[in-house]
Amino acid sequence: MSRYEHLLRNYAAIMGLEPVQWLLATQEIVINGITVSLMLDGDDDIGDIVFCTNLGVPDHSESLHVLMLQANALWTGTGGCTLGLQYGTGAVLLAGRTPLPLCHAKGFADMIGAFVDIALRWKPFIERTAAVELAAPSSPGTAAEPAFA
Repeated sequence: MSRYEHLLRNYAAIMGLEPVQWLLATQEIVINGITVSLMLDGDDDIGDIVFCTNLGVPDHSESLHVLMLQANALWTGTGGCTLGLQYGTGAVLLAGRTPLPLCHAKGFADMIGAFVDIALRWKPFIERTAAVELAAPSSPGTAAEPAFA
């Protein structure tokens, strides 16, 4: 069993996700309506776990794009993640990564929970259900409950 598979199995056990084979097959979880895709970039020794979510296609608003760029500067308002526009679709993606060799299930669960909190803070700006002001949303709080995609 690879280190990545071992981490996903332990993560599923901690979070109560069953069947674990579903997580291993899809490499996706849904937490509070946010679908988080997981991927191993590299290998067990020097690889990173990449996690990403699609926040939707925003209106072409210059103030939103400025806000996203400001939030990416020194990761203020993104908690260390990156906001970007997906080529071809125009969708806003939020992504993060962490070294696999340094991961353990509990820490990974906390990291994914914080990632979802960040996504939930940005989603209203992307969907235009919140006014875009040139001040990035604050850093995340606590983890939420996961479910399978």
